[in-house]
Amino acid sequence: MPASRLPGTLRVLLAASFVSSIGSGLTLPFLVIYLHQVRHIPLGISGLLIGGVAVLALPVSPVAGALVDRVGARAVVLVTMIVQGLGVAGVATVHSTLTALPAMFVFGLGQAAAWPTWNALLGVMVDDDKVSRLAFARNFQLLNLGLGIGAIVGGLVVHVREPGTFVAVYLADGASNLIIVAALALLPRSAFRSMRHADAQAVANEEGAEACPGDQARRRGYKAVLGDALFRRYLVAVTILMIAGYAALNTGFVAFATSVAKAGPGTIAASFAANTAFIVLAQPLGLRIVSRTRRTTALKMVAAAFAACWVVLASAGLMPGTDAARALVIASLVVFAAGEVLLSPVSGPLVNDLAPPGLRGRYFAASAMCITVANIVSPAISGAAIGAGFGILLLCFFVACCGAAALGAEWLGRALTPAQDNAPESRSQV
Repeated sequence: MPASRLPGTLRVLLAASFVSSIGSGLTLPFLVIYLHQVRHIPLGISGLLIGGVAVLALPVSPVAGALVDRVGARAVVLVTMIVQGLGVAGVATVHSTLTALPAMFVFGLGQAAAWPTWNALLGVMVDDDKVSRLAFARNFQLLNLGLGIGAIVGGLVVHVREPGTFVAVYLADGASNLIIVAALALLPRSAFRSMRHADAQAVANEEGAEACPGDQARRRGYKAVLGDALFRRYLVAVTILMIAGYAALNTGFVAFATSVAKAGPGTIAASFAANTAFIVLAQPLGLRIVSRTRRTTALKMVAAAFAACWVVLASAGLMPGTDAARALVIASLVVFAAGEVLLSPVSGPLVNDLAPPGLRGRYFAASAMCITVANIVSPAISGAAIGAGFGILLLCFFVACCGAAALGAEWLGRALTPAQDNAPESRSQV
């Protein structure tokens, strides 16, 4: 499906997000290295600081989702980008555990609101089912391309013996958020209105109804979200998957690769670059596979790929400091990427399909809580386990989580309609 299928305003916004993601890539793979090896904060405490950032999402993400439903995704995302930029720049001022606390707090506020509000914004702009899958996949593809480019540059620039190099990349990352702020401010307001919701409201007005279903759902708030038994199944399955997925990368993967497999920052950068290259090249293929596969089957395939990633990484830990170990560290993130290209066209569109228009922000906020819970659990466990010398056991735990997530996907599939699961019978009717 060509990029021209996406609205022009969305292509501009995705381009701004791509530039900003380059800034994020400068710092994202190196946060635990920066806190532990540059600022000499103990590894266990570094893991808790990173996990503590996720704790902020517990109160912040639900509030952000409600604000999206009340005032619109555009305004909330704009404020979120400003706060996140200030927080990232603040990390550059860290010199100890005490100075890390306020910086990570502001950074966490922005991070907590960014994921659900950004996905809600995409959902509003592409709530036509025909382009939803493409939009979320293209967003993920560009995000990872930017992160990969930034990781390569970051790996070439930063050095643990030169703290100023880390300060420079964190300041650059903070400034990159202004690109999205500018795009949001300059694009027309009409680009951020849900046509599906507008059409439903128009029908309600013509029929003399007091409010459309989306407005009625909005008044119920999170009671309606948590009352959706089908959506609860999705939340359980994805939370377990995320503990061994994205939440495990920046602490579990990096800490194991550097402390157990004895890989340096250059190898870490190469790993994320290889991960990104695979995503950029394979995302169109992943999109085709997902379009012809049940969504729950795709989730099982994601779980299998993530589990295989940790098996490959464990092999690297058996031969620390060798060229083979470095090659396996890089290969592990390539295997991880095979799951990522299948996940991006499934998760966002599925949540968008399940969410009533008046509750889109809250549904995406609840979905983001899957990552929030995982970001609390996974870094804390990873830092403690690797710090205590239990790295291999940690990876076994991640593999077990992937197996449980696959069972959760099967459980979810039993409740989805054929259309929601992209079953063959529903595709034959299109």
